[in-house]
Amino acid sequence: MENLFVFLATSLVLRLSHPKFKRYFIGSGSSALLVAGNKTLHCKTTKDGDRISFYDQTVQGVTYGLVLVQMKEVYTLQQAENILVQYINRVRRPFGIAYNISMHIEKKNGIVTLTDYWQDEEGKDWKIKGYTNGKTVSLLYVRNISNAPVKEHDDFLNGFRFSRIS
Repeated sequence: MENLFVFLATSLVLRLSHPKFKRYFIGSGSSALLVAGNKTLHCKTTKDGDRISFYDQTVQGVTYGLVLVQMKEVYTLQQAENILVQYINRVRRPFGIAYNISMHIEKKNGIVTLTDYWQDEEGKDWKIKGYTNGKTVSLLYVRNISNAPVKEHDDFLNGFRFSRIS
């Protein structure tokens, strides 16, 4: 009986310690899985007229983040891919990324997806996923991936969706 009680208590603690994700609509109808209860995006407009939104939430030492850029212009998929790669390379410095481990690019159904693994100056491992459709660029990241189950950060990173009409 004591073992059953310990098992149930441990299961409850583990269940409560992992974040619950909920789908929220963000920027021009796109949606993403964000930590339930925190859907606050901070927005600003660049001098070129692009709108940038930021999201960052830390749960149990793991940070889930999103940077969403709604570009003023529509670009070809090749141009958008170049913009996505340049943008991801540009944000590595402010995030304190020491090096990237690998970069994989996939093109499918008018969407470019980029996956990469990073390590920052503090030795924390990151997994990032970037998306573009020529009008919107999104970068989702999970910092300190070793403190979360793979399924958890993959659910978050794979949770971004473009609206049908962007």
